[in-house]
Amino acid sequence: MELADKLKQDGEVKGLCRLWRGRLKPGMSIESMVKLFIRGIDFCISEDFPTLEFIRVNFKGKCEQYGAFVDDEVNGRKNAPDTVLNGNCKAMMEYDGFTVSRIFIRHNSQAAVIASDNAMVTIDAFDNSNLAVATAGNSSQIFVNLYGNAQVECIGENIQVKKMNKETY
Repeated sequence: MELADKLKQDGEVKGLCRLWRGRLKPGMSIESMVKLFIRGIDFCISEDFPTLEFIRVNFKGKCEQYGAFVDDEVNGRKNAPDTVLNGNCKAMMEYDGFTVSRIFIRHNSQAAVIASDNAMVTIDAFDNSNLAVATAGNSSQIFVNLYGNAQVECIGENIQVKKMNKETY
């Protein structure tokens, strides 16, 4: 069965609406699927869609260049607009200039994030993920939303942490 069809079937079981199921088309590229995953990240995370095991089997080694990582060591990622860390990732990421970015960290991933200049980074951390965030200067901002058992350590100014007191969105 085609990858898009498998996703469509699983999505229907998990409550993915017909409009979004219709966006999963046979022959769709990995890049298009990852873009769709990031665009609908709220549903994907709240419904565990696709599952971590499905991502490992079908996307590992193919999705990283588009911003979704699975059990990877991520070094030197700088000023990327969107990043999703799944599984057991370990990441070091930097943001500077006038960058505006979003990071989604899941499962047992660990990340260190540094923002400087006028960068603005929003991080949603889930499950048992672990973060260290730091700002340099007084113009950068980091916003962290913690779900589940996610933990964060903060260094610097202009870091806002919100404990959401629920598992997911």
